[in-house]
Amino acid sequence: MRITPGNDFSLDQLRTLQVFEGLSEDQLEWIRSHSERLEVSADEVIARANDPADHMYVLVSGTFQWKFGVGGQTTVFNETRPGTVGGMLPFSRATKNTGEARAVTDAVGLQIHKDHFHEMLHEIPVLGQRLVSIMSDRVRRSTQFIDHREKMSALGKMAAGLAHELNNPASALKRSSMELRDRLNNMLKIGSALVSLDASAEDIKAAAELRDKLLVRTPKELTPVQRGEREDEMSDWLEAHGIPEPWVLAENLVDVGATIEELEQLADLIGHVEGGLVLGLRWIHGSTSMHRMVGEIISASERIAQLVQSIKVHAHMDRNPDKQPVDIRDGIESTLTILGHKLRKKAIKVKREYDEQMPKVPAYPGELNQVWTNLFDNAIDAMDEGGTLTIKTGKDGGCVCARICDNGAGIPKDVVGRIFEPFFTTKPMGEGTGIGLDIVHRIVTVQHGGDIKVESEPGNTCFTVWFPMTPTSRLPASQA
Repeated sequence: MRITPGNDFSLDQLRTLQVFEGLSEDQLEWIRSHSERLEVSADEVIARANDPADHMYVLVSGTFQWKFGVGGQTTVFNETRPGTVGGMLPFSRATKNTGEARAVTDAVGLQIHKDHFHEMLHEIPVLGQRLVSIMSDRVRRSTQFIDHREKMSALGKMAAGLAHELNNPASALKRSSMELRDRLNNMLKIGSALVSLDASAEDIKAAAELRDKLLVRTPKELTPVQRGEREDEMSDWLEAHGIPEPWVLAENLVDVGATIEELEQLADLIGHVEGGLVLGLRWIHGSTSMHRMVGEIISASERIAQLVQSIKVHAHMDRNPDKQPVDIRDGIESTLTILGHKLRKKAIKVKREYDEQMPKVPAYPGELNQVWTNLFDNAIDAMDEGGTLTIKTGKDGGCVCARICDNGAGIPKDVVGRIFEPFFTTKPMGEGTGIGLDIVHRIVTVQHGGDIKVESEPGNTCFTVWFPMTPTSRLPASQA
């Protein structure tokens, strides 16, 4: 970077810049004498994040790119063209750069130190008005940008949660379907072999009766020791009766609750048919295995359907955009489903204390779910492994109330009063945008006319949210 006095700029060069348009020759001369000329090469850094914010920049030629750290990623905020004003501005309370400025191409810029701002506004009053407008526009675009990033981050969390939750039932569905296909092929072979046996209708009926009895039976729960003993006993019986691979059939027969007495009765009925007992038991084993696999497929399919329903409730798909009666427990539960993988990863226990007589409140369901996502996600991040998330719901005056508590480290007393401020975050640089709780506050208070408060001490942090039950309902006296 090469820095030279601002006198190197000509008055005609300065006149071409929109921010200086219409200034008198004396005013332009003041800018020349109180500024510096920057000459930078492509890819060179002009300002770094967290460095002191002490200069206003005006791009004269080339292109600058401003980047911000958002949610752990460096994101391009905008690319500036000649005439763009950036950096520190008069009336700004910033003390440090919030992002990085880098030259995209070889570029030339003008910089004015903040120590000259007071004199600049006195000598060139119209410039103050223009810079206030620029600052307001920049704040608005920054807020929109980070708000959008926060929503995209929430969407990413939702998508990641859904992917984690879908993985297990989808894998089970595939595994059981493939195994069912193999069992079906084996059953076709067994069926052909059974037809060729010299078996009577009574023989086949006896095997079918045992099969049907086992299909509807609900076996007793066994301890690992009891199960091992039962399988050994069953395997010994099968081996003694010449059944190939007795250990395979023994496991399945114990699963469905078959007893040695029932196998003895079957042997007495069809044992006279050569190969009848072997094929009969293989047929029963195949039938009960297929029945179990169909049950697993149905269970996995139902789980996938529940997850899809949860995501529809969470994202509020296929609904109109107006307020409608909402049971806040529905959104809470769908959000817990979406964040289930994060809860399991940290072995966090969820304790529910719901009022069973919960009235509905007029609300925007999609926005409410954004509230739950931010509050639950923050609570999970705040807790160590094995923590407890407690959720209470109930009525409070003319409002429905939800209380979300975690047993994490708590919020320091010196910052707890600032957590709803936009861009304020207690997370490390780049991990939090500082806009999540600001969005929560706006959704609760502005969009729904409710309120949100936080109480925190080590081991107990609670966010309490109130939503009026009717447009004319009053908040509890302590919150009004």
